[in-house]
Amino acid sequence: MEWHPYRLKGERRGMAREILKGEEFPCAFCKGTDILRKTNSRCPVCRGFGLVKVTPPAVTCAYCRGRGEFPVRSNITCTVCGGKGVVSVHEPIEACPSCRGTGAARESKLPCLRCMGKGVVTAAR
Repeated sequence: MEWHPYRLKGERRGMAREILKGEEFPCAFCKGTDILRKTNSRCPVCRGFGLVKVTPPAVTCAYCRGRGEFPVRSNITCTVCGGKGVVSVHEPIEACPSCRGTGAARESKLPCLRCMGKGVVTAAR
């Protein structure tokens, strides 16, 4: 898994994003353990493999901040990444001007409609 850290155009200081180039990542919902600790059952996101596949390039999900669940400690999968913790993007990217890279709409805290909760949009060339 390669990554290339850089600051996206329009992002606030301290919000640097990284492009993830790999195809397989540890499952964010079960944290790569294959089993959900609360229910002691097989993870529904990775189906017990501990890894999830995403078409590269990818970024960490801005809406759940890569945790795979939203709200935190709810055991409910994130609606943006489906519990994977990462989402596919098309390069070149820049921070979403509507949500400023947070992935959430300011007024409702639901996923941003412009970036679909990813926190990034494809940059105009």
